[in-house]
Amino acid sequence: MELKQIGRYDIKSLIGQGGMSAVYLGYDPRALREVAIKVLPPYYSHADKFRERFEREALTIALLEHPAIVPVYDMGEEDGQPYIVMRYMSGGSLAERLKRGPIFIKECVDMYLRLAPALDTAHARGVTHRDVKPDNLLFDKYGNVFLSDFGLARLRETIGFANISDGSIMGTPAYMSPEQIQGDRQIDGRSDIYSLGVVLYHMLCGSVPFSGSTAASIMMMHLINPVPQIREQNQSLPVAIQSVLEKAMAKNPDDRYQTAGDFAKAFQAVTTGVYKKLSLSGAENKNLSRQGKRPTLIYPPKQSTFPSNGQSVASATPVPADGTPQDGISSAPPTADAANVLSANRFLSFFRTYRTIPLWGWLLSLAAVIILSLTLIQGLRGGFPFSSLKAPNPTQAAGSLSPLSLGQADKLAFLHASEIWTSNLDGSSLAQLTSDASKKSNLHWSPDGQSVLYTSGNCLKMAILETQQIRSLTCLAGVISINAFDISADGLKLALGLDQTSLYLLPYAQLFNLRPSSLPEELSTLAECSYFAPYRTADAFKTVTWSLADDRLAMLYSRLVDGLRRDEVSILDFSQCAPAPQVVKQISPTYFLFTLRGYFDHPEISSLSWDNQDQLLLNGYINTAGFGDLQVYNLDLDLGQAVAPNGSCCYRDAHWSPDGSYLFYSYQPEAGGEVSLYYTPTSQLDQPSGSLASLALPAGFLSASPESLQPALRTVH
Repeated sequence: MELKQIGRYDIKSLIGQGGMSAVYLGYDPRALREVAIKVLPPYYSHADKFRERFEREALTIALLEHPAIVPVYDMGEEDGQPYIVMRYMSGGSLAERLKRGPIFIKECVDMYLRLAPALDTAHARGVTHRDVKPDNLLFDKYGNVFLSDFGLARLRETIGFANISDGSIMGTPAYMSPEQIQGDRQIDGRSDIYSLGVVLYHMLCGSVPFSGSTAASIMMMHLINPVPQIREQNQSLPVAIQSVLEKAMAKNPDDRYQTAGDFAKAFQAVTTGVYKKLSLSGAENKNLSRQGKRPTLIYPPKQSTFPSNGQSVASATPVPADGTPQDGISSAPPTADAANVLSANRFLSFFRTYRTIPLWGWLLSLAAVIILSLTLIQGLRGGFPFSSLKAPNPTQAAGSLSPLSLGQADKLAFLHASEIWTSNLDGSSLAQLTSDASKKSNLHWSPDGQSVLYTSGNCLKMAILETQQIRSLTCLAGVISINAFDISADGLKLALGLDQTSLYLLPYAQLFNLRPSSLPEELSTLAECSYFAPYRTADAFKTVTWSLADDRLAMLYSRLVDGLRRDEVSILDFSQCAPAPQVVKQISPTYFLFTLRGYFDHPEISSLSWDNQDQLLLNGYINTAGFGDLQVYNLDLDLGQAVAPNGSCCYRDAHWSPDGSYLFYSYQPEAGGEVSLYYTPTSQLDQPSGSLASLALPAGFLSASPESLQPALRTVH
């Protein structure tokens, strides 16, 4: 049942679904403001003493008053569901910003100078965040950054959901400190400083320092691998930034900055060039050289008390801006690090000279950029300026309109009554392409858009649009069925799945070199990589779909778990010819990730589609015709969110448009009735029934169609 209200708060929409809770956008009628409401799902209520711990953590968070910590307004319990009410952060998260690439170092400095006092305030009260990562750094509408989700990581641990289980881990391995990975229950705020260092590395170069195919491999890197050289990723950074990152991400907490403030100040000092090095003796320099290390950026120690254990420890403070040596720190001659910073400052000084350009110069430049941009846009749409003055096409009837184009698609192929039909996206020009009544599946347009390829049993066939001729490309002897078939977005590669266990990756052009009757072994001779022709899987796979951007492939498996079969998704990287592809991500439908209604009663995903970024579209399975709920799953955030553009159930045959800007699907009311094909902009999925439209097919054409339509969209040519 859709949640409409909790406590006094009206629920407007679901913002996101995570491992610990669901987050809703709500409205407080008393304070007349929007709020974010974090609600614990009811299936956690069985955990011993959970409510007591939840309320204790919520109270702790509420008492953490700081301008850079997301404030907690209220907390309570409704029908056995604890909830926390917080300020709604409309500016999104740092994770969303990082999708656009690295962040300028000056902006990073400003953010850290704001966040550091917030962390130090929490640490002074004995509260460790334990999950500092881009998803938990949020922005308000003015662009100010805030820390969120204090205490929930500790709560997750205390109720037993933080341990490795079934190959997964509750938490974020890419940002976890070594002591957190080792299960140290006495971790303190220095663990947050390590995570803050990982986040800074990610912000400056656009990727995390340690990545791998499994959570275990990533965690092992945190334990034993040195911090990678960040300037290999971003050469515009100061050389000395490496020393700051190495100190923040030291394996031993005692070797790190002891407060977040010290970390932020050291970071600021490096970017401004206001820092000095210890004057090392010749013997010390030789010793460092012998170890293959560079002299580390060091700051004069001062005594500070770390709140979690009460012991006095040395913390780092930058040398004052006036350059006065302190505590035996001497002024060393300019080093390579200092020279690099000075070069950066000279570049900034040179850049500032552009401010002297007169206003009319800027206006002329702006006008030139606008004209050039419009020219390029017009060219991408089919012609440069004045190209519309060309002679009219004599084959086009006067007053006729060009076919509707949506999301870089202009035509649709789909199955009905075991035959392939085509139409324009508004339902016009409906035409039957085949008439042999054979069972068909895996519809795909050829890269040139002139044919529809499909599978029928163990055969691969092509229906030519203009002549309606059916051409059999090959039939594979000894194979029961071709169960999976997909062509990459660039039209260069194809994936062919045989009998649910053997996957063949081939150049698309080689498809036409097959004999009418072939053996599977012949496919191997056409492949560029023998390891992937075939690539054999332990579990039965149902379908595959290429990423639009690279050589990753999403595979929908049917796996045997605890004696029952359930559908799961794996993302595999086939870019390197190796005995086994890299497993990028494994998505096991659990309560932590999925909200597909009825999944645990009928653990099947009826269709899978991948947009041009990192979102999967999963179609649940509720009734025998394969209709169910829709779920958009974000691979970057590991979050799923239900979507229902037509309202409540039921959906089927859901696919993204070629550019991911539209969603196409068939819909039938849960009570049964007429099936219709719809499309709606993905940007308006949170506005049910606001902009959806259906294809104008003849009345009763689809009726209560029991078969999947398997729609295939043709990319505009």
